[in-house]
This record gives sequence, structure tokens and C-alpha cells, in this order.
Amino acid sequence: MSDRRFLQRGFVKQLSHLIEECGELIAAAGKTQRWGRDAYNPLLPADKRETNQAWLVREMADVRLALDRLEKTIAR
Repeated sequence: MSDRRFLQRGFVKQLSHLIEECGELIAAAGKTQRWGRDAYNPLLPADKRETNQAWLVREMADVRLALDRLEKTIAR
């Protein structure tokens, strides 16, 4: 999830943010499909590990937030 301090305003910035978040969602979906829902990245420190399913769910939430922000920008 993006730190609110670094969010930028405007249509192009919000669209760029959505594209970035979609890329992260695609990465999570690809790893989940390839390695399974319960797998995790063994190269991460133990305290930073999460299952692919948890990563996928987190990235889905980030895309939803980015979509909401873009929709609000368009509605203005």
C-alpha cells in the first residue's frame, strides 16, 4: 500500500499509480499460480514472509484503492 505522504494528485499520476499496482497484482497472481497459495518467498527474512495467497489478497486491496482514487479524480 502506498504511503499517503507520497501520493500524487491528478489524473495522469493516479493512472500511473493504478498501472503500477496492477503490475504488482499480476506478479502476485503469477507466483501464486506457479508455486501455489501456501508457498512464500524463501529469500525474504522470516519476519517479512507471507504466503502467496496473503500477498495476492494484499495486492488486490491495493488495486481497489488505486481504482477508487482514480475514479474520484475522474469525477471531479
